[in-house]
This record gives sequence, structure tokens and C-alpha cells, in this order.
Amino acid sequence: MTESANQVVEKEQCYSHTNNRFEMSREANELRRNGEFEKALVLYRELSKDESDPYAAAGLLHCLRKLRLFEEALPLFGEATQKHMELDWYRNEVIWTLIQGKLRTLDESTPIDEVASVAESILVLEPKDPVTKWRIVHRVLKTAKLHKQWNLISRWIERIKIDELSTIPMKDDRGHDGWCDQAIWYNFRVRSGIEVGNKEEAILIALRASNLFHQQGKFFKRLEALANFRLGRLVEAEGLYNNLDGAGRADWWILHEHAQVLRELGNLPKALTLMCKAALSNKKLVSLVSLFSDIGFLCQEMKLKGDARNHLVLYKYIREEQGWSISQTINSALVKLDNELPEVALPVDLKSALTACRKFWLQTVGVHEEFREPSLKYRGIRRLLRGKLTMGPTDRPFCFILFDNRESYFCRKSALPTGTPDGAPLQFDAIPSFDKKKNRESWKAVNIRAD
Repeated sequence: MTESANQVVEKEQCYSHTNNRFEMSREANELRRNGEFEKALVLYRELSKDESDPYAAAGLLHCLRKLRLFEEALPLFGEATQKHMELDWYRNEVIWTLIQGKLRTLDESTPIDEVASVAESILVLEPKDPVTKWRIVHRVLKTAKLHKQWNLISRWIERIKIDELSTIPMKDDRGHDGWCDQAIWYNFRVRSGIEVGNKEEAILIALRASNLFHQQGKFFKRLEALANFRLGRLVEAEGLYNNLDGAGRADWWILHEHAQVLRELGNLPKALTLMCKAALSNKKLVSLVSLFSDIGFLCQEMKLKGDARNHLVLYKYIREEQGWSISQTINSALVKLDNELPEVALPVDLKSALTACRKFWLQTVGVHEEFREPSLKYRGIRRLLRGKLTMGPTDRPFCFILFDNRESYFCRKSALPTGTPDGAPLQFDAIPSFDKKKNRESWKAVNIRAD
């Protein structure tokens, strides 16, 4: 039985359509591999109209993700695409679209429950790559730490196997070795153990981590000291903190914790000296509010009533400026001190309170103001500097200018001359700034021009 003319035409059309689709798919894949995502996207949009093709669906998501078109990408997940999950490429594209288009868009103000919920919705897709899984879990851990949700941290840290994490240090913006993923895991594990878990076990893990990661040894020794402090082993804790203080310039929070141990041991004068050193070592007042209240109550205990009131007033002014509440304990202490000091004038604002407290810190630690290294904000502007641009990742709004191959200056990419390439020689000025991530003063490049 011979084929009819219509059947022959239908077969030819079907072959032509299949052949055209094959060519379109080949071209789309080639454009995608070459990074021409906008051109590839046009073809993938057409190819993905056939909902039975998982490769077209994966290519479409890939291009949308690379072009950060998440408003179009996120609604594509539905019942019709569930069958595509058997294709690893498609599954990975869904996972990374959710990571970049949802999880990474959540900021510090996002409730931790929402962050955990989004992360959970990605983990149920069972990412096979341990690094990808760690990125998801780490996002939850960071937010939980910010909100001091230690129980949540202790549960989520167990979702990662330590031997799957990298021991290769990450590079910071200046090219120096930083923390590796395993060291970060140990830090969360030990801290959550101290706060809500087995403190004895936390000490053992901290000891192991300090032996494994020598560059971060100070941080794990501090956690060992903190665990001993929480267990009431004050002598052991004091010895550990004393070693940390003597190993170099101690961070303000280590000095603060050491002072709390000394206070418990009854050495109030030395505790007060360390607290004042801590106050002098950090300019970010918002970070120091709890330290100021501790100094205030310690002064009150030592019958230094005027200094006690100055510090509690400083604490109050800072919290009021931030829109934070004031505890009844602070208010009651201030009322009591006001009644005991009727003839002593109260600092009228934050600036005057800080001036009075700073004078007390300097007197307590035996340092004269004129011999102290001035803060960056009093050193003026550095002018006519020269350096080379280090652009960094393209998705970051900031970059650095490397000066004399040793020092780098932060700057916004929007402040660069139009079209400035990576590595370009530049001339610039620098003004004092503050590095929130590293909690220290720094410099910011301004008036940037081609050299």
C-alpha cells in the first residue's frame, strides 16, 4: 500500500521541524558556552515552548540566571517541570536560581525563620555538590549567629559533614589567606556547643581546631577560654585569656571577656583596667554598648559613682540614638546615682558623655592623650596617591586600589572614571573610613582619576 501525498508532506514537514529544532538547539548551546547569554536566551525561549524538552528548560534557566532575570526565572518552576528534575543539569539550574534569586537577596533584616525556610526549600532538591550544600547551610548559620539563635545553629551545623568541606584558605580582598570552610564549620560548632550544648565537648573540639588551623588559633583559644568561663573554671579561663592578651594586641572583645573573668575572681582594679583598654581600642560605639554598661556597674561597685553614672549615661545616649530600648536595670541605677550625686552635673549629650568617659579610660590605663596615636579621622586627607586598580568579582559594587604593592584602598566602582579596566594605573586621594566587616578604621579612595 503506497503512501498518500498528504502523508508524504506531513513526514517532510515533521523532518524539517525536527531538523530546524536540532539546529536551533545546537546554536543556542554554542552561544551559551561562549557567554552570549542574551542571544542564546532568544533561542531557548522558543525551544522551551516544548515542555517535554528538559535540556531547553535547563538552558533557559541558565541564561536567565546569568542575566539575573530572576523575575522571569523563578515562576518557571511548576508541576510541568517536575519531570525535568531527573536531569542533573536542570536540577542544578533550579538550585542555583533559588540560591541567587531568593536566598542571597535576603538581608540582615529578614527573620531567621524565613531564611531557614528558603534554605530548606532548596535543600529538599538534594544538591549533590557538597560545596553548594555548604553555601546554603552557611547562609542560615550566619543569620542565626546574627540573631544569637544558637539552638538553630546546633541543629543546622549537623547537616554538613566536616570531611566534605575544603581546607584551602579563602583569599581576602588583599590576596591574603583567610578562613577555610572547615575552620568556619568548627567555629560555629564550638560556639553553639558553648551556648546551648556540651561545653566539655566544645573545649575538646576547640583544642582540635586550634591545632588544625594555626592561623585562626587565637579565635579557637578564645572559645576554649569562654567555655571554661561558662563552666565556672575561672582560674583556667584567666590563664587562657592572659596568654591571649600577651600574644600581641588583643581585640576589644577578648579584653572585655578577660575583664569579666577577673571581676568574678575579685580582681576589680585589673578588670577595670582591661575594660578601659577595650574601650580605647575600638571607635565603633554601637559595638561597645554592653562594655560601657559593664564599666558603669563595675565603677558603681568600686564606689566610683560619678564615673559609673557617666558610663551608664553614655550607654543610654547611644541606645536612644539607635532607637533601642533602655532596660529598667539601667534606669533604676541612674535614678539611684542621680540621688547620690545631686551637686554633680550630668553630661547633657552623647558627645559630652563620651569625652568624660574617655578621660577616665586614659587615666585608668595610665595613657596620656597627647602620646596616643590619633584616630584616622584626625589625620586629615592623604593626597596625590598612586596605585593599580584591583577590580575583583564583577557582581560586587566595590573594588580596591593597590598602593605600593602593600596597602589597598577601598573604593566604589561607581567612583571610577568610565571604562577604567582592571589593573589600570590611577591617581587618587584617600579619606578616613571604617571597615565594618573587620571592625576597624580604614581608608577610602576618592577623587579617582587616570594616572
